[in-house]
Amino acid sequence: MVITELYIRNFGKLSEVHFYLRDGVQVIRGDNEFGKTTLHAFVRAMLFGMERGRGRAASRDAFSRYEPWDNPGGYAGVMRFTCGGRSFRLERNFARQTKHTSLICEDDGEELSVEHGDLEMLLGGMTGELFDNTVSIGQLKARPGQELSDALANYAANYYETGGGEYDLSAALKHLEEKRKSAQKELRAEVRASEERRQNLLQQCRYLEEDMKRLDQEYKDAVQNCAEDQTEEEVASRSVRKETSPGVYARGLVLAAAGLLAICAGLAALTAGRTGVLIVCLMAGVILATAGVRTAAADARKKNRGESEERKQVWELERIRSEQREKRIRYENLQEQYEESDRSERQLRLEEKCRALEKAASELEKAARVTGDGMERRVNRRASEIFAAVTAGRYCTLETGGQGEITVWDGIRKIPAGRLSRGTIEQIYFSIRMAASEILSEEPMPVILDDVFAFYDDKRLESVLKWLSRQEKQVIILSCHRREEEILQSIQGASRSGDRPDET
Repeated sequence: MVITELYIRNFGKLSEVHFYLRDGVQVIRGDNEFGKTTLHAFVRAMLFGMERGRGRAASRDAFSRYEPWDNPGGYAGVMRFTCGGRSFRLERNFARQTKHTSLICEDDGEELSVEHGDLEMLLGGMTGELFDNTVSIGQLKARPGQELSDALANYAANYYETGGGEYDLSAALKHLEEKRKSAQKELRAEVRASEERRQNLLQQCRYLEEDMKRLDQEYKDAVQNCAEDQTEEEVASRSVRKETSPGVYARGLVLAAAGLLAICAGLAALTAGRTGVLIVCLMAGVILATAGVRTAAADARKKNRGESEERKQVWELERIRSEQREKRIRYENLQEQYEESDRSERQLRLEEKCRALEKAASELEKAARVTGDGMERRVNRRASEIFAAVTAGRYCTLETGGQGEITVWDGIRKIPAGRLSRGTIEQIYFSIRMAASEILSEEPMPVILDDVFAFYDDKRLESVLKWLSRQEKQVIILSCHRREEEILQSIQGASRSGDRPDET
């Protein structure tokens, strides 16, 4: 890919500015505050877009930093570039209300879709994060970040396992971690719910225990009211015997019989002509018969009241017994549920899911370490070649460790990077970035260097520029000094005169 033109309509401090670029190494020089970093940010925004942050972060993000104050509606620009032998025109409007992106092939007028990944395809799968960690180097930002390690791990997994470029190892691990956290959250919720259910069952058991104690006391009190030391069966049998006893109406029958005898005696006296005796006998008979009937009725009422009371007592005992049996059955069922509610089926499934996700992540990380070792050797090998070239052969190799340790070999001893000068460390980072970009990028991307040579002496700078001049890619150097331009002109002049630069 080669950027041929940049038109900045409004972006940060730059407005209505054109930059025309070519293939190979070139320098864009400008004093401080010229807008070199703004231009660098514009290239990135055109290639990968720019999203506005949310909340407090929105006031410090790139969108707000470069949004024009005077004309926010004109927050836009155009980039022309060639890729795969074809020319393209990329236009973006970053404004909040009129945000728009278009990508057109200028050879045939075909309109491509950025939204559906056509630009990403032209960029060879390069992402904004990978761009920032390889070919794009800003001021005092030579050291690549964690994103480069993730990208190399992804590439290693693809290269050794799938043979393709569609597998994103870091995204897979992130997805597994999110799934594991989600499952653990569900598991914790299920454990809490299960514990609440168990506590609820336990509380119900306690309530039933109290109810059964109360019913036991009620039963004892009811039996005591029936008769001292008598049981429910004894009270019931006594009630039956009373119902069948003939002596209940005895007094009333005797009086009624005496009344009838007196009436009969009076009738006998009538036949004998004894009228006075008749009257006395009739009066006595009526009185006795009436008294007998009343006595029998009173005895019957008394008997019925007694039987009713005893029946109520029996019924009360039966009610208490029935409620006790019901409470006992319910209590036993709750006890059984409590014993079986230690871990629910859903909890067991979630526990198994968490174990499976943890194992999957562990196996994936293990595979990444195995494949990553090969990728690390590959990057180290290419970075060593570049490092030897840009240091004019002073150092033969460099090695990066799994924990970020870097050592270099000068032919005699290994030297930790921390003991080297800042300029040499900058060259190490440069070499690693360039090696990674060659391995990870399917399409050669422009290299953008924004005032990155502040710690380079002239000899180091010449070595780097010589190496860059030999690469078949576009290099854009943004600088506030003249020396990059002067050294580059010297190298290019020597090349045109037939004196090739050293191939160290």
